[in-house]
Amino acid sequence: MPHPVQTAPPRAAIARADRPLPEPPALTAPYALVRTTVTPHPADSEASARVRALFGGLARLAAQEEELRAGLCDDLFASRPGHSEAFHRQVVLPLRRALHNGRAPRPALLARLGDLPVRVPRLGTWLALREERAALLAEADDAVPAALAAERSALAEVCRSPGFTRAVALSSTDLLRAVSRAARDEGGRRARKEEPSVLRHALRATAKTSPLSWYTAVGWYGPDPAPGAGPPALRAVVRENRTPVAALVSALLDEPRRRGTLAHRLTSSARPTGEGRVRYMRDTTVFAGGRYLVTREEEIEVAAHPALAVLDGLAVQPAPPDALAARLAAALGRPEADPAVRRFLGQLADNGLLVPVDPVDPQHPQPLRALAGWLRRWPEDAALADRIDLLAADTARFAHTPASERPALLGDLAERWRALLADTGRPVPAGAAPLNVLSEDVLAAGGPQALRPAPACTPAAPEAARAVGRGPVPDRPDRTVARRPAAADPAAGAAPAPAAAISTGDRAALAELTPLAELFDLGHLMRRAAVRRFTARYGTGGTCSAPWEFAADTAASWEDASRLAARPADDPALPPGGAELVGLRAEFVRLARAAAAASAGPEGPPEEIVLPAAEVRGLAARLPGWTAARPLGYAWFVQHAVGAPPADAAGGMLCVNHVYAGWGRFTSRFLDGLPPAAARSVAREIRRGLGDGARAAQIRPVGGFNANLHPLLVDAEIGPDRHHGAIAESDVDLVHDPASDQLRLRLRATGELLDVLYLGFLAPVMLPQRLAPFLCDHPEGVVDFRQLLPRTASQAPGGEVVRTPRLRHRHVVLARRRWHLPEGVLAALRADLADDPGDVPAAAVARWRALLGLPEQLFLHPVPQPPAGRAAEDFLASLRAPKPQPLDLGSALHLRCLPGWLARHPRGVVLEEALPGFGGRDRPARAVELVAETHRPARTG
Repeated sequence: MPHPVQTAPPRAAIARADRPLPEPPALTAPYALVRTTVTPHPADSEASARVRALFGGLARLAAQEEELRAGLCDDLFASRPGHSEAFHRQVVLPLRRALHNGRAPRPALLARLGDLPVRVPRLGTWLALREERAALLAEADDAVPAALAAERSALAEVCRSPGFTRAVALSSTDLLRAVSRAARDEGGRRARKEEPSVLRHALRATAKTSPLSWYTAVGWYGPDPAPGAGPPALRAVVRENRTPVAALVSALLDEPRRRGTLAHRLTSSARPTGEGRVRYMRDTTVFAGGRYLVTREEEIEVAAHPALAVLDGLAVQPAPPDALAARLAAALGRPEADPAVRRFLGQLADNGLLVPVDPVDPQHPQPLRALAGWLRRWPEDAALADRIDLLAADTARFAHTPASERPALLGDLAERWRALLADTGRPVPAGAAPLNVLSEDVLAAGGPQALRPAPACTPAAPEAARAVGRGPVPDRPDRTVARRPAAADPAAGAAPAPAAAISTGDRAALAELTPLAELFDLGHLMRRAAVRRFTARYGTGGTCSAPWEFAADTAASWEDASRLAARPADDPALPPGGAELVGLRAEFVRLARAAAAASAGPEGPPEEIVLPAAEVRGLAARLPGWTAARPLGYAWFVQHAVGAPPADAAGGMLCVNHVYAGWGRFTSRFLDGLPPAAARSVAREIRRGLGDGARAAQIRPVGGFNANLHPLLVDAEIGPDRHHGAIAESDVDLVHDPASDQLRLRLRATGELLDVLYLGFLAPVMLPQRLAPFLCDHPEGVVDFRQLLPRTASQAPGGEVVRTPRLRHRHVVLARRRWHLPEGVLAALRADLADDPGDVPAAAVARWRALLGLPEQLFLHPVPQPPAGRAAEDFLASLRAPKPQPLDLGSALHLRCLPGWLARHPRGVVLEEALPGFGGRDRPARAVELVAETHRPARTG
C-alpha cells in the first residue's frame, strides 16, 4: 500500500505563505455541541473476533492472489515452449483464461497441471495460496454459526435497550414489533426475514449521531469545569408538531368572531408597478401532513388606491380591524364609523391582502396551552379549549411513556388530531403524508464540561461526564420565551461523555481551514451572482424597498453559482470578482493533484492526499478582498479517529463529516434545553464573530418544522410585522452597498446595515420564497472539498469503479476514501454474493475487498440522484433517498444481510471508509460527533 507523502511547496508558495495573515484571523469557539449515541455499539464476542480474523485473512489472501494474477498470466503465456500444443490448448489456455477473467478454474483442470507448477513458480505460489484459502474457508464455515449466534445475541441486547425501543416506537409500529421479536432472539423464518431491517436500524442507533428521539443524546461541553458535579442525566424534550398546530390555528381563524379580535396587517409591503398599479405578495399555507408546511405564493396586482397607500403605513403596526378602520378613516379625513372604510378593509381581507397575526407566537414553547387560553375568552369555545388542553397534556406525557405503550399513545394522539382538525373545518386531506404529531429530542442535562481528550488509541468507553448546575434558559431581550423544561428520565441513566474533546491543536487546525472552506463555498459565488442580478435591475447603489421582489432572483443566484463553479477563470460569464476566486480554486485543485502524483506509488494512485500545509496557512492572505467584506461563520461536524495518528497529531485524526453555516445555527435548536451558559456562550461568540458595531437581527420562521424552534440570541428579530418582532419586513430595504460591492439589508428608519441571521435547521428552499433575501443574507455553508480530489477509474466486473482518495490537512481529514459502484458493477457484486455457497458470502466478499482495495468497515451511501435543476425538488429527492448505512465486512451477520441491503440501491452505491471505525472493539462503544464553530469577522481596508 503506498504511503502518503507531503510535498514541499515551491519557493514562491512559501513566500506567499510567509505574508502576515489578515486581521482579525478566523477563531474557533471554545465550546462544542456533542452528539452521542444513547445505545453503545456491542463489543465483539470471542466467536465474532475469530470470524473477523478469518475474514481478514481471506481478504489478504485474495489480495495476494490478485497481485499474482497479471504476472501469472504472462508466465503461462511464456511457458509454451515447455510443453505440447495439446497440453497448452487443453490445460494452459483454459487456466489462463479463467485467471484473466477472475474466475476459479475447474478442479478437473487443476488436476491435470502435471509439472507446470514447477516450471512456472508463480503458479506454485498461487496454488499454495489456494490451499491456504480453502483451509481458511473451511475454518470460517465452522466458525460462522457460533459468530452468527453471538452477533444475534448482541443484536437482541441492543433491541432490549430502553433508548432504542423508545426511538423505534416513535418511528414505526411495524418496526417496533420486529425489534421486539429480535429482542427475544427466538429465531425462525420471520425473524430471519426481518433481520436486515432490524440490524440496519440498530446500526443507526449505535453508529450514527443524527439527533432523533432516543437514538442520539445532545450535550454541551464548554471550557469551564464544575468541581464536584455528578454525571448528567438524559432528559427528553417533547414538543407538539408545529405542522398540525399551524393547521389548527388556520382553522380557528376561519371563524370571523375569533379573527376579528386579532390585530391585522397587510400580507406584504407594496411594490408600485407604474400606471396606477401596485403589487403585493400573498402566500397560502397548504396542510398536507408530514413534518413541515408547504407554502404557495403568488403576486397580486391591484389598483393603487389612495386609501391603500395610507393603509400601507398604518398596518406596519398591526391592529384589530375596528382600530385599523378608525385610524384609516381619520387619516382620510372621514368619520370614524364610515361604513365605506370598513367595506374597503373587508374586501382586502376577503382577497387575502389584509391578514390576521397569529394568536400565539410561532416560537411559543407551549402553543396548544396558549391556544386553549386564547379560546377561553369565548364561553362557547370552552369545550374546544378543554380538548386542546388535554391534547397538550397527553403530548407532554409521551416523554415518560415506555416503548411498549408509545404506539398506542401515538395512535390515539393522531386520531384525536384528525378529529380536532375535522371538527374545526380543516380535515386532513385524503392521501396526505402520515400525520406527525410530535417531536422528541434527548438532552444531557447539566452544565458546561471541561473538554479533556481521551487517551489516544483507546476505544471509546461509555463513561459518565461531569456536569455543573442546572436551570432554565435565562430571559432574553425582545420577546424571547423560555422553553418547556426537559423531562428528566430516571430510567435513562447518566449521559455519556465524548471520546475526545476539541483540543487546542484541533481548534488551531480548524481555524487554518476556514479560508479553505471559504474558497470552496458556493456562498461566495452566490453573492457575486446576486450582486450582478441586483445591479442590472436596480443599478449600482440601487435600492429595493420590497425585498420580497428580489426573492426569485435570490433563488436564481444559487442556480447561477452552481453553474459558475464549473467555469474556468477566463470565462466571460463569470460575474465581477468571480474570476479571481475561481482561479484560486483551480490553483488549489492543481496543488492537490500535484500532491496526489507525488504520493502515487507503483501499486497505483494514492490512498491519501496531504495538502501542503504552508499553502493552506497562507490562503487567508490570498483570498480576494471582497470575500472578507462580510463576516463569516462555519459549523464543523467532526469525529475523532483514534489509532495510528499522523506525526503531528498526538490525539489521532480529526475527521470532518460536514461543513455547514455557523453562527450557532446547528446548535440553536437545543439551547433552550441545555444549561444557560450554553446560550450565553453562543450569543457572545456571535457578537465576537460579527465584529464591533455590527447590528444583528434574527429571522425565525418555523414552517411547521420543530427543529426550527430556537431562541433569540441577538438584540432584535425581524418578523412579518412589529407584533412579534422589533423589526418588520417592511422596515427593511435591500440595497447595493457600493463601498463593499455587496448586497445588504438596511434598516430604513436609521440607515443601519443589518447582519440578518437565520438559525433554523430547515433548508431555506423549503420556506416561503419571499423570505429568501433575509434567509440568505449569510449564504455561507455550501462547502464541497471533494472538488480537490482526483478521480481514478478502474475496471471491475460489470463496468468501471471510480475511486477518490482520502484528503487531509495536517491531522484533519477533509474527505474519506470512496468507491462509486455504478449499476452494472453493483449487479455483478450482487450476483457474486448470490452464487457464494457458504452460510455467509465470505469468499465473494473477500474477492471484492481485494479487487477494490476496500477497508473492513464502510458506510454505504446511495448514488446521488441527477439534479432536476429545481432546488426544492432536488432537496426533497435527497430526503427521500435511503440514508447512509454502516457496513462491517468483518461481521458474519452483516455479510448475511448484505444482499438485502444492496437491493435497496438499484442505481448503484457509493462506499465510503468508516473513519472512525464503529465495530471490532473489545468493549461496547458509543459514536461521538462534535459540532465546533469557527468565525471570521469582516475585514475592512
